[in-house]
Amino acid sequence: MTPWHRNEYILKGLFLGLWVFFALQVPADSKAAWLDIAWVMGWVCTGLAVGYGLGMARLMSRGLKPWQNWRAFPILVLLESPLYIYSGIMIGLAFGVLSGREFAQPWAGPIANLFGLSWEDIKHLQSTALPDDDPQKGKLPGDWLGYCAVAGALAGYGLYRMRQMQDGRMRFLLGIGIAALVVYLASEFISQVPTLETAEARRNLGIYILLGLPFFYLLTFSGEAEESEVEIMTICAAMGVALYLLGLESTIPGVGGAGPFLLPLAIYFVYVTRVLHGLRTFKHILRGFSYMNLERLALAIRFFRRALELQPTSPLANQGMVTLHNNLTLSKLERDPDLVEELDFGLCLDRASALLMVPPTSEAREEADKFLNLVEQKKPAYMARVDYLRVVSFLHAKQYDTASETLGRLLSPETPGYHSVVRKQVLFDAWFLALDGPKKLVESLGWAELNKPGRRMEAIAAVERKLAAEPTHDKAKEYKTMLYSQLTEGEFISVAAAGTPKDFSYEYVEQLGQQLVDDNDPERRERGMAYLRMAGRGLPERAPGIFKKLADVTEKHGDPQTARTYLDQIKRCGEVVGPRNLAKDQRDIYLKTLQKLAGFAESAGDAIKAEADAADAHGDAQIRIAKDAEAKPHFEEAIDNLHLYRNGGGGDLREMYRKVAELYAKMRDPLNGLINVAAAMQYDSNDSDLLKKRDSYYYSLPIERLAAAKENIGSWFDVGYCVRKAMSVLNARDADAELLDWATHLCRLAKVMEPGSNRVRLIEARCLLRRGERDAGLTILEDIRESPKGSGEEEESWYNTTKLLGQLYLDELGRPDLALKAYIDYKEFHKSGADTLFQIAKCYEAMGDTPSAIKFYDAVTAYEEHPRYWDAKEALKRLKGGG
Repeated sequence: MTPWHRNEYILKGLFLGLWVFFALQVPADSKAAWLDIAWVMGWVCTGLAVGYGLGMARLMSRGLKPWQNWRAFPILVLLESPLYIYSGIMIGLAFGVLSGREFAQPWAGPIANLFGLSWEDIKHLQSTALPDDDPQKGKLPGDWLGYCAVAGALAGYGLYRMRQMQDGRMRFLLGIGIAALVVYLASEFISQVPTLETAEARRNLGIYILLGLPFFYLLTFSGEAEESEVEIMTICAAMGVALYLLGLESTIPGVGGAGPFLLPLAIYFVYVTRVLHGLRTFKHILRGFSYMNLERLALAIRFFRRALELQPTSPLANQGMVTLHNNLTLSKLERDPDLVEELDFGLCLDRASALLMVPPTSEAREEADKFLNLVEQKKPAYMARVDYLRVVSFLHAKQYDTASETLGRLLSPETPGYHSVVRKQVLFDAWFLALDGPKKLVESLGWAELNKPGRRMEAIAAVERKLAAEPTHDKAKEYKTMLYSQLTEGEFISVAAAGTPKDFSYEYVEQLGQQLVDDNDPERRERGMAYLRMAGRGLPERAPGIFKKLADVTEKHGDPQTARTYLDQIKRCGEVVGPRNLAKDQRDIYLKTLQKLAGFAESAGDAIKAEADAADAHGDAQIRIAKDAEAKPHFEEAIDNLHLYRNGGGGDLREMYRKVAELYAKMRDPLNGLINVAAAMQYDSNDSDLLKKRDSYYYSLPIERLAAAKENIGSWFDVGYCVRKAMSVLNARDADAELLDWATHLCRLAKVMEPGSNRVRLIEARCLLRRGERDAGLTILEDIRESPKGSGEEEESWYNTTKLLGQLYLDELGRPDLALKAYIDYKEFHKSGADTLFQIAKCYEAMGDTPSAIKFYDAVTAYEEHPRYWDAKEALKRLKGGG
């Protein structure tokens, strides 16, 4: 915003301050009030008339004549004379205010007499007329001129600062708040102003405030600063105060005291949201049309351009800009050199086109050429359109060689200097001239031009853009049929290397391909396949179906290797688009293709693995390792495809996981095979084949491999399975060495995952004992006994360990003292009973403590149904008889 914009706001604030000052002087008597109002309104209107007259004289001195456009000129005076309008209104108001002061009586009194008024009718009530001891001295509204003027100027500056806020939403909300606050403050305190004690006095004040609003809006309308929320906020605040003073809340039923608030706020909301933007644009349009009618074209363009910045779709602003450029002549440009810098050169080219599209006269062609030269100099970005219009001009002049040279340059994508967007706009028309223009031009360029690199694809793009804009264009449809029928896949690929062509009908080439791909003629069939390959590049959402068709055709004609490449294309398309984004039929094709590719990869891996197995059978480990490494990528490819199948929403995941497990087994990777078996068993935990695979993979899993993957395997490794399976082996009396080795292996696997587990270490100790490694087994048992009991299975395992140690100490190691301690501890376990008491008695007997032994044997006999009952009876008989 400029300094003058700031001054405009300060003057508007000063206007409000002076207007409020005089409004406070209006007497309560209705007749006297209207005399005062008429007096000040007369001064303001006189000042406005003088300012308007000076503004009109200024415009006329610059060459503008009212009779050139009687409708536009009066509004133009308001819009282009803000200094005079502001000065006229402010000076008129100042005279109206000052004429009532005592010092103005010598000149104001005679003027009042001319209109039939006396000094008493126009003078202000000031404290100077009161005695010194009057309590009202210094408090009358007539004494407030300085306060009102300063307050008004400060308010104007505040409006200016508010206008500078960039956030329109904040200005809007702040305007609502300020307007409501002003009305509230007035309703609370205005009755305390001397001379406003009566309702009649307040009503007169309200009328006077309302009469000032048109002048304030005229200041806003004529100002250079664009109108914003702050002006309508001020008007609505003043309106709310005036409505309160007029007693709106008592005159409109149902409104109550909220009326002075709600009505102005409603006007503010509607004006800002529905009117302000359009009115601001309209003022610029109005200025533009006014200047255009007065032949001030440079200024007219500026205002039209500003209107289009505010509202790009404004039909009036666009109409004005187009009309102005359509009526341009070189003589107008010569008269106004500044106009050249303001021109819209696109519209200048429209003007040149209008001159050339009908057979032009030599003068019209010369004028069009000058427009083209002007645009070339000032706006080189339009060079492609300039060259096209020059070709038209050359053709009108029968200069065919020059036209051919210029058109060839325009048709070549290698020509430097053309703006790509502008060139695309004229390319269809350029091809039309080359293919269907004058005979000599067609002979020079014509259809042969299409065979040059990149030309046919550019011509197709131009045709597609034309049909998008005009779907019924007959010549464009004719060109489309011809161009696509001649298109080769090589031409398409050379352009597609830089990115998928946009202005290209992939649906159309798909139709062409479907018509030819099943033809018995190999040449026509290959052409159809080429069309489908082009379509597949640009229609990724339909590409699975397109490439499946190609795969089926090539496989049918004995080319499975090429068919495999089309299947790979389906896979890539699914990954790019996302299988969830494909239509159901296309997703089904994608998923089936993944299964098929997985089968191909597995078959290739199986063939190599068969060689590895054969080498292994002959004891050639080196060849086996090499063949395994060779087969591994094929199995990994199969696994990747199956994972894509799963992620794409493929069904029967149990079978998918089963197949992946088998593939890992073929890669000699039992750990990943085990993980996938566990995943498959989530869908059926009783599947016999899966159970068998689980046993096999646990048996084949190296301990070192599990230790390396311990942190990542998580819950997929089942420690409980290892414990249960090892227990089943240990509980079998006829378990051979191989089974014991299996059980030991399972224990060690479990120990990798839970190294401090009591249950795992107990099973390991039992395995060692069964294998004859008594010391190692005993050491583990003693370690368990020194460990915390834990809870649940861990606690039970600790007690079972204690019991087992008691048996070993008593029966094998000859340490009844240690056995006794173990059994005493085990006795605390809820599963202990008569058998435990019997063993404690045996320990006492072995230690020579007969009374204690008799005590515990006797306790056993309390369990008459227990198998140890008779053993205890025999022991008691033995001990008591020996005694």
